[in-house]
Amino acid sequence: MVVFWCTLLGFMFHLAEILADQPRNDVCQDTGREEFGWALIGHDYKSSTAESFGRCFFDCSLDEKCQSTTFLWNTKECKLKKETRTSRPIDMEQNPAATYMENPYRAKKGSKASVPGSSCKDILTSGEAQGNGGYWIDPTDSGDPFKVFCDMNSYGGGWLLISRFIMETSDSINDISSSTDSYRTILPAYASNSQYLLRNGFNQLKQDMGFTQIRLYCFKKTRGRVFHIMTKEDDTKGANVVKFFTSSNNMPKACGSFSRLPDDNSSLAVHCDKWGYPNTDRWGHGNMLTDSRLFSRPMTLASVPRFYRLKGPKYQCDDNDELNPSIGDTWQVFVR
Repeated sequence: MVVFWCTLLGFMFHLAEILADQPRNDVCQDTGREEFGWALIGHDYKSSTAESFGRCFFDCSLDEKCQSTTFLWNTKECKLKKETRTSRPIDMEQNPAATYMENPYRAKKGSKASVPGSSCKDILTSGEAQGNGGYWIDPTDSGDPFKVFCDMNSYGGGWLLISRFIMETSDSINDISSSTDSYRTILPAYASNSQYLLRNGFNQLKQDMGFTQIRLYCFKKTRGRVFHIMTKEDDTKGANVVKFFTSSNNMPKACGSFSRLPDDNSSLAVHCDKWGYPNTDRWGHGNMLTDSRLFSRPMTLASVPRFYRLKGPKYQCDDNDELNPSIGDTWQVFVR
């Protein structure tokens, strides 16, 4: 409350003649929120003229969309921002004629349609994440945000759920499925267990969001196995896997392209050197390079055989076709 009343009183009692002359380091300096001599560059959604920093901050504090403000003393410009120094530290610059301040009353990024993030990872980086759940994103800043499921807790967090299948009842395998190239259609339907984003849509999501990793998970009770891996980040082999599922038909090397996660106990993840068909140590299956390749045997261990497949009519998790899913069995695909 110290921040609010300090700036509000400055506005109410019209201290413009004090604040407008020059930035004063003794004004509210005990709040620890002002950044005198600093400006956040870009990320404006509104710019106006204000007679004082107090008025500028007051305008920001009344708008839940306003994440922070930068006031330019020499031009009296008040710039309302949709980002903060935490979410965009690279865009903070020194400017002796500027004062930066965050809005302590802002809506947290991703919590409402009015303040979407560009991705789950973006929301996590901003420091606004509130655990796993639904968040609003707008990858292209289109003004038309939509709600998605983000895993903010696992393996560094910031994971966007692309698709899943959960055997909720004995009839789940008969649920009507939907396959489309529109990620705006698929991603908000995260509560469904039969929604599949096809390859062109997956590629469009990569272009718009810029994800660099894929995480694949499954658990099948009758098999007693968990398959759980994520492709490597900032790594050529890992990047080639992402390309394979979005824009390339070159079946990439398997071994060295992913990390096994702690709960993985699968044979499939151990024997990456035997993945692939007709060649080994490869992702994918030469006869299944379709728009559903992310869901239909992206990993094939033909010699045993062991597969991963979450798109019906067969659901495979480190097993062959003969083991039908049972209640509680789960398949998930994430990106970040």
